Amino acid sequence: MKIGPNLQAVLEAREVPAESICEALGWDAETLSAVLGDRLAPRISELLRLSTFLGVGLSTLLFGREQLESRVVKTAKNERVGVDRKGLLHYESLSPSFAGRHLEPFVIDLYHGSPHDLEVSRHPGEEFLHVLNGELLVTVGGESHHLAEGDSLYFDSGLTHSLQAVTPLARVIAVIYKSESMLRLTKGRGMRSVIEAAKLLTRQQVALACPDHSSLAALNKAIEEGLVDRVYLVGSAAKVREACGSELVFDKRYLLVEVPDDLPDYAGRAARTAVQLVRGGKADMVMKGGINTAPFTKAILDHEQGIGTGRRLSIVSVFELPGVERLIFLTDPAINPELFQHQDPASGIDIIENAIEVARGLGVERPRVALLEANEVPSDKIPTTLLEKALAERLWPDAEVDGPLSYDLALYPEAVEKKGLAGHPVAGRADVLVVPSISGGNFLYKSWAFTMGAEVANVVLGARFPVVMTSRNDSDLTKFLTICVSALHGHFLKRSTAAGPVPAASTP
Repeated sequence: MKIGPNLQAVLEAREVPAESICEALGWDAETLSAVLGDRLAPRISELLRLSTFLGVGLSTLLFGREQLESRVVKTAKNERVGVDRKGLLHYESLSPSFAGRHLEPFVIDLYHGSPHDLEVSRHPGEEFLHVLNGELLVTVGGESHHLAEGDSLYFDSGLTHSLQAVTPLARVIAVIYKSESMLRLTKGRGMRSVIEAAKLLTRQQVALACPDHSSLAALNKAIEEGLVDRVYLVGSAAKVREACGSELVFDKRYLLVEVPDDLPDYAGRAARTAVQLVRGGKADMVMKGGINTAPFTKAILDHEQGIGTGRRLSIVSVFELPGVERLIFLTDPAINPELFQHQDPASGIDIIENAIEVARGLGVERPRVALLEANEVPSDKIPTTLLEKALAERLWPDAEVDGPLSYDLALYPEAVEKKGLAGHPVAGRADVLVVPSISGGNFLYKSWAFTMGAEVANVVLGARFPVVMTSRNDSDLTKFLTICVSALHGHFLKRSTAAGPVPAASTP
């Protein structure tokens, strides 16, 4: 992942001094020189921080241009993005830098006898194969086709299909047609950068508790887009088939983990089994399917077998709002009824620290946190304003926290100017909005998502591994973005808890 020339071009075009980059990223001059000279690759979180600081999409740093502005893209041989599974297969993307593409062209080397021969695929769209060298056996919908050098095959990729090299090596041009791309559906630069960053990660393994049609549809899209590699379907085979219908495929990417449904507490047992897959290292994240929130969160927070951190569990909703040139993090619109428990200011610390953590994982080096209220003046008539003021006076090593602040003062600089608060560390520049109650958070969430049509992803915090919770009312894009953000948060957690010192910039 070499970004040196692209980063240099942005710095020159925007006249950004090198010292500013070093200060924003925490790099020294030697580290920046190594990145610009392509001797050192930034981490994914550092790429996001660069993107945010410079006000450009991630694709500008990766490919030298905003992808959606490109309509003609040449890919030189040395610019191909390749994946090598030694002794099994090697494939290269022939057009990695054209975003939102409906066609996915690859050149694939298949080796005879590899485990890939046994992999069965099925995905919406169409597929074209052309054999450059060697011989290939392609099975589509149960029917086998022998392809020699120069032969081609075009088929509906919604049918189950598999490829097998007949000769020791078969080289194939494969073109996969996808009817829609999530990058093309995404409107904002910030969310496009989130998708692009998530695609740089190792593909995820997901434990899905009580699969249903909605949750599996989201994961199928994540598999198509290259984010997810394997899904553990945790539940009874009969219930899984009944709930998932046409979205269900059983192959090497979808493994059933049987949980009998003839015993009490079926949902709870499924949730606990899914959590154990994460605890045991088989899955990277756990996802809620057709199951109530209560047994799902109970399994996560179990003192002996759960994955809690000791913090309060909370949800952070990541929004890209029209007219706001940064991602906005809203918490908590869904889990905690109140920010404060028993009128104790300290009880709100966990929720705020959860939000700071996810903001930093998505590239905000030092988040500005606004504690929202109806009025910015603390008053006995609104007790939460006094509690928020006490929280704001606490020392926050990784963020600027202030409140109470009204909604307009948190987000809009013109309101700050009118009220004479220019120079305030948070007002008009807030990244994180913390609401005093679930009602306010839920109203904001639904007005932004449904009335404004803002793009959103949801992250559950307070667990040692990513937790994906989506609603049947969420759009396919919201579910997909939630998986992307959860994967990035999991990557951030791993980097944060890795043993030993980590250099400021390194390969991801």
